[in-house]
Amino acid sequence: MNEDKRPRTAPVNTEGLLKVIQYTLSSHKDISFDNLSAQNPFLDDVFTNMKLVGVKNVSENDVDDYVFTFMKDNASLLDSGNFNSEEYMIPQKKKFEWDGVEKYWAWTADYYTGVIESYSEVFVQNLFDEYEISVSDGEFVEKEIYDTKDTEHQVDSIKEIPFNDSVNEQEEPKVDLDTYEAPFTSEDFMNYVESEWDIEMLDLLMGILSKRKKYIQQTIDTANPRTVVKGYRRFDESKTTKNLRLLQELLKK
Repeated sequence: MNEDKRPRTAPVNTEGLLKVIQYTLSSHKDISFDNLSAQNPFLDDVFTNMKLVGVKNVSENDVDDYVFTFMKDNASLLDSGNFNSEEYMIPQKKKFEWDGVEKYWAWTADYYTGVIESYSEVFVQNLFDEYEISVSDGEFVEKEIYDTKDTEHQVDSIKEIPFNDSVNEQEEPKVDLDTYEAPFTSEDFMNYVESEWDIEMLDLLMGILSKRKKYIQQTIDTANPRTVVKGYRRFDESKTTKNLRLLQELLKK
């Protein structure tokens, strides 16, 4: 269903919400809804006063997001002091995709294993003690994090995506093979093959090419079948020569 055509429902009654906002404004001065930030103390008081209209545990009921967006979307009406509920717009819930990174200092341990030839375990231990060899000279096994501190996260981007599409399940655009044009030339393809050292990749290419060649040959054979001539026997020269000799012998007699 198109997002614009989905019915818009409000988690709280608009008239009741407006009464809470109007009531909270009585204890706050110079509130500009157009410039209202999500950290403004006015919001906390509105959330607290929502219990006056029967709404409790605002954050747990996902109402705080709606209330903030309601104020921002209807900022001009609120700033003008118009509290006629019929003129207010109900916000539509959307879906957003975000990318970010978490940074921290961590106490970690890398586990290794290795093999060394020696006459004595004591001498091997001494090599480690004197840093003649290092644990990290061995083969890496796994990493373990013991403790972290000074953790911080950074949001790189936030963008709206279609509400009904999953972030990880969006369909890839289909390719029309009838009109497909390769983004490379035959020379580019040959250069790629000559530069490829991965045998598995070359085997994959050979399989695809063989399959395509076989398909095209079958298509050609189907379009141009061989002509079958009926009513004629195959000429056997050996039999004809033998019969001729028998006939000659009979005539001599």
